[in-house]
Amino acid sequence: MNKLKETIPEKAPKAKMAKRGRSFSRGLVNVLNGSFLTREKVLSNMPFLLFVAGLMLAYIGYGYWTERTVRELDKTSSELKEMRSEYITVRSHLEKAERQSQVADDIGDMGLRESREPPLRIAVDKKDLETPRETP
Repeated sequence: MNKLKETIPEKAPKAKMAKRGRSFSRGLVNVLNGSFLTREKVLSNMPFLLFVAGLMLAYIGYGYWTERTVRELDKTSSELKEMRSEYITVRSHLEKAERQSQVADDIGDMGLRESREPPLRIAVDKKDLETPRETP
């Protein structure tokens, strides 16, 4: 039937997987005990690795700075909303207190009353005005 399938031994993939598992565990042990750092390839690339580590630290610091800035913006935004609502409340109270009827009620408590007669305009000719006195 399928001659190709019969010619391939079934144990070859398992042997390959077992070899890969051993090399992975050996590599993991080298990383954990730090012996990979003494290899010449790693030592020759040490300046680049330090540069990459510095970039990672800068990126982490930038993330913290960004989060702090966002928190400050949220705090400022909530303070602004609170102050705006307080401003609207105070403005409405002031508008109510400035109404003529409210002012008349408030001065009535002090013993004053609102005049019902309109004000009169007094006209004086310029020739009837006294000249201002000079003070010595």
